[in-house]
Amino acid sequence: MKRLSYFIILLFVVSTGSAQSLLWKVSGKNLKSPSYLYGTIHIQDDRVFAFDSTVWHAFNACETFAMEVLLDQIDLKEVKKKMMMEGDQYISKMLSKKDYAVLDSLCKAKLGVGAFFFNKMKPFFLSSALQQADMPQDQAQALDLFLLKTAREQNKACYGLEEYIDQINAIDALKIDEQLKMLTEMLHDTASTSALEYDSLLQAYLAFDYDKMAEMSNDPSLPKDFDKFLVKKRNVTMYKEFRKIAKSQSVFCAVGAMHLAGDKSVVSLLRKKGYSVEPVVFRWRGEGINN
Repeated sequence: MKRLSYFIILLFVVSTGSAQSLLWKVSGKNLKSPSYLYGTIHIQDDRVFAFDSTVWHAFNACETFAMEVLLDQIDLKEVKKKMMMEGDQYISKMLSKKDYAVLDSLCKAKLGVGAFFFNKMKPFFLSSALQQADMPQDQAQALDLFLLKTAREQNKACYGLEEYIDQINAIDALKIDEQLKMLTEMLHDTASTSALEYDSLLQAYLAFDYDKMAEMSNDPSLPKDFDKFLVKKRNVTMYKEFRKIAKSQSVFCAVGAMHLAGDKSVVSLLRKKGYSVEPVVFRWRGEGINN
């Protein structure tokens, strides 16, 4: 269950064949001009911002921008409500006193407040918050938010391919006790192990190595329906919305890398519909976007 934490930043990577690219050009089928798909990762690490001008040329060539959810238009009150457990469910009642003490210390150290403030939060989201607190925060925003901000500054029309509630509902496919197991395993993980595994996962992303990312993220203990709800069903929604936009205007579409890999991915669905979807080779500059 510990590997589920990697889904948080990659949004549930699935396997593909050989490494190719994170940038894909979509053309044909009477499209007036090419559109692009770009696989993102929800972190603030300088290294994932260091794509070369090839990506920016594709971004600037498109009239519009799209991403999974328009994060700057989310109803934060509604999101907070959906992140909470119902009824008489409290993390303090679910964990042993020893584990809760560890959690309390981690929350104070990483999030600035004690575990009491997260007592009603679904364990998945608390695991996510603790996981991301350990990651480098070189940039002010995660990569997907940075791209959205840039699109807004360029006055591009911006579209969301799905509603945030779709992601929440997919996460709810995990039962609370399954989420709690993930949180408990994280409490017993060591900082050195987490740092090493994070770096390995990031290196796989930078190498366009979807198979390695899938290997690190794969967890056979997860319910079978989890992949169906969190990946496959959402891929269909994204594919349909992407097509709808691309028919009338070119679009640079940023989605979690996992949505572009595998035989049921957005890339695969577009190809099956007759579109040409080709990987576009680019290089990393090796340093942050400010260089």
